[in-house]
Amino acid sequence: MKLSELRPGEYAIVKDLLGKGAIHQRLLSMGILPGTVIRVVRASPFGDPVEYEIRGFFISLRKQEASYVEVDKIVPLGMVPSGSVVRIVLIDGGVGFIRNMGSMGIGVGETVRVLRGCCPMLVQTSKGKFNIGRGIAYRIFVR
Repeated sequence: MKLSELRPGEYAIVKDLLGKGAIHQRLLSMGILPGTVIRVVRASPFGDPVEYEIRGFFISLRKQEASYVEVDKIVPLGMVPSGSVVRIVLIDGGVGFIRNMGSMGIGVGETVRVLRGCCPMLVQTSKGKFNIGRGIAYRIFVR
């Protein structure tokens, strides 16, 4: 999937940059690297350019430029409905946060069952059932 195909409010993780030469360098210099989480913020009234949030910064790209970025669509755990089974693809946090999540069985590649939706969420992992607050649930990305 291309970055240009996402709608406002959707999240993705960068898989690859397809452009060569100047466009490749431009995208890299903006912080668009493989493994980076991107959120589509909003589109202009005519749909081009589109504003994106990358690593806490806001950038605008034309759809043609965004078509050079190959992505996988992901969602925060906080947006997953009850009864869903999802796989964790990214945890957005420091070493301590990742360690704490790991102690609950929440790690990259792990499967999580959502027993109850937001506030607080009740999830089941390989290590048991845990309540997760909204702030934490929006730092865990799943597919």
